[in-house]
Amino acid sequence: MGLRVSLTDRISVLGVFAAVALCSISARASTAADTPAQPPADGLWEWVDRLDGELPSAQVVEVLKERSDEQFAELSLVDDLLKLEVPVDVYADPLAVLGVEQQRTAGLDPNEFDIPIVMNDDVKKWMDYFQGRGRAYFGKWLGRSARYRPMIFEELERRGLPKDLIYLAMIESGFSDHAYSSAGASGVWQFIPSTGRLYHLRVDWWIDDRRDPQLATVAAAQYLSELHKMFGDWYLAFAAYNGGPGRVRRAINKTGSRDFWTLAKSSYIYSETKNYVPKLVAAAIIAKHPEDYGFTKIAYQDRLVYDVVDVKGSVDLVVLARAAGVSLDEFRRFNPGLRRWATPPEGYTVRVPYGHAGHFRTAMRNVPVNKRVSFARHKVQRGETLSKIASNYGVGLEDLVSMNRLHNANQIFEGMQLVIPVSGAAGRLADLTGARVTDASVSRTHSPRPSVYKVKRGDTLSGIAARYGLTVSQLRGWNQLRSSAIYANQELDLRGPMDVTVRYTVRRGDSLSRIANRFGVGLAPLQRLNGLNNPSALQVGRVLKIKLLAEKWRTVTVRPGDSVGALARSHGCRVEDLTVWNGLNSSVIHPGQKLRIRK
Repeated sequence: MGLRVSLTDRISVLGVFAAVALCSISARASTAADTPAQPPADGLWEWVDRLDGELPSAQVVEVLKERSDEQFAELSLVDDLLKLEVPVDVYADPLAVLGVEQQRTAGLDPNEFDIPIVMNDDVKKWMDYFQGRGRAYFGKWLGRSARYRPMIFEELERRGLPKDLIYLAMIESGFSDHAYSSAGASGVWQFIPSTGRLYHLRVDWWIDDRRDPQLATVAAAQYLSELHKMFGDWYLAFAAYNGGPGRVRRAINKTGSRDFWTLAKSSYIYSETKNYVPKLVAAAIIAKHPEDYGFTKIAYQDRLVYDVVDVKGSVDLVVLARAAGVSLDEFRRFNPGLRRWATPPEGYTVRVPYGHAGHFRTAMRNVPVNKRVSFARHKVQRGETLSKIASNYGVGLEDLVSMNRLHNANQIFEGMQLVIPVSGAAGRLADLTGARVTDASVSRTHSPRPSVYKVKRGDTLSGIAARYGLTVSQLRGWNQLRSSAIYANQELDLRGPMDVTVRYTVRRGDSLSRIANRFGVGLAPLQRLNGLNNPSALQVGRVLKIKLLAEKWRTVTVRPGDSVGALARSHGCRVEDLTVWNGLNSSVIHPGQKLRIRK
């Protein structure tokens, strides 16, 4: 799942992200805000659009720079432009360098590993790189590995997988949950969005579960297990993880060989994939005994431990961080999957430092609802101006610029997503953005929400959404509106579909986290709903209650000629999941039948 872009692309991508992160958010409202939205031009705003309007934090930019520099250093090795030498002064004992080749080969015990280990010229080349030009990067990776190692080992052991698969995450991301590639891969295990969703990782405007090391590890373990079953060989599974299983299958068919090293000599797999497996093997060899290769002063990070607490509705992260007793940056490190300045409208299970759950709950109970800040999400329409949008939602124009970190109020475009504070914003925007807050930024609180609203002359869908603490997309979805156009006396459903509780019978091989991921629910609420104090003591045959949030699901009606397989393909899910979600005992369905499918 690595990058396949040129050096020029890598450097330009880095520059774009750096420009975004370093841009000033102190832009003042002016007549430029009355310029209608335009399509994005190439460059900075194109990238912001690709990320659904999400702007990278300083931490993201730091990781991007590290990855770009590291990839630049690799080029001389990958392209064989320069023969790398192991510098003598990197070793604690310089005399040991004289015997480094013998140490690597004679002292290597393949029985220490639970993945295949070989020593050949390709592997040695990467070992030389990690000890030479790549030394600084490899040291950082070792330091970060301590944060995630216990969690990754636990999941791999639970699935009966080799623990040394952890080194795949090392070469994919350097154990950075904020690693992001121009190809769209993200997180410690570098999933692209489509593969992430296939393995039940939520990737949308609010949340990116690929960045969540716990959830992404569960997905990666499942994916690697399936790849190994597919090819029956770990080296081929690694190659498929990097270059795709289809390309590996084609290479096998073309060459007639199932040996990775034979395939690597052919032209049927990517050059990057040819280097991927020896790079992983080299990383495993060195990381198993880093001191033997001169890595003696590593700043190992603390193990990631935390409590989980459910939070209802959109709450800004400053409020949550204060309740947890940590800084905003630290709270974000515990919750890397959150993409915005607030939790999503349907709520979220947040992570707080271990032992802080009780304090967090107490602190949140003392925060008035109108001080928590609720957000609306607005998709810019053709011809809209920033001042018009601010007026429709009743917020200050300058605060809208600051909240979305707009470098230029003139540079909004059709389809761009904006975050709109719609209640209790006074004093909060300053914490979130560092911007000056005026009385004009205070928005009205939500009105009590009726089940049905009759549209009045002059109403707009965005205005109604803001008044009742909803989003335009919610109103359009609940009322099956093809556009935002509404008319006087039209009746709108303001409640939407109701949540539903289903029952699921635990099967062999299930775990509570796997069940929670499959149904898109939080682990903590699933435990609480079923009174499970020990999630690991899950018995086969036990019937669990699962509360499904209506906003995460859609209902489809089976039409003549439909099959479970065809519906699964058209909705991007697996047949197994479709049958489990709907309690089907077979793949037989009939016209008119209602089926539940995760969005």
